[in-house]
Amino acid sequence: MIKIYCQQLALLILLSYVHLAISIQARSDREQQVTPAIGNNARVAAGDNTNYRVWGPKVLCSMLPDDFLECNKPIDHKDNKTAKEEKGYGCLKFGGLNYEDVEHTKVQCTVFNDIDCHGPRTFHRDGVPCIRYSEHYFLTTLLYSLLLGFLGMDRFCLGQTGTAVGKLLTLGGVGVWWIVDIILLITNRLTPEDDSNWNPYV
Repeated sequence: MIKIYCQQLALLILLSYVHLAISIQARSDREQQVTPAIGNNARVAAGDNTNYRVWGPKVLCSMLPDDFLECNKPIDHKDNKTAKEEKGYGCLKFGGLNYEDVEHTKVQCTVFNDIDCHGPRTFHRDGVPCIRYSEHYFLTTLLYSLLLGFLGMDRFCLGQTGTAVGKLLTLGGVGVWWIVDIILLITNRLTPEDDSNWNPYV
């Protein structure tokens, strides 16, 4: 009885090894000859005619995260639609509070020298938001507005020199302008003059 049991166990192990060998061979065949759908997408993304091994160790350069790339800043066309149409990409305006208010474009990116990847090392990445940051901090500007708003310090900080001088000469519009600007700041209707977003880093 024990002998029959051992024979059955040995046969089961043998069948398992055969199944494993067939699976490994099938996977090896898939790696060497990529399916047309995946192969076409990979070749398009790679930008050349060489076969890209999907299961290989190298990732497509265009699929690398931003941490491994050096990307140019979005081009500012300053509301010039003709220039954007000629270039094919760029920003007509910068800034925006909500996602749907922010314009998106593509920029040219280059992979760092020490990073090994497959395909062109310089390419265009799409979906980059038209946002830029300067030295404008919301909390700092709000404090200026609360404490020194009657002197126009908040608008001076935002680069709105003309209205800041008017606010200074009228002592904050006899207090009315002072209060209005605080409300405008809180509701994000008073923003930096250069159309930059509030700097998120303190």
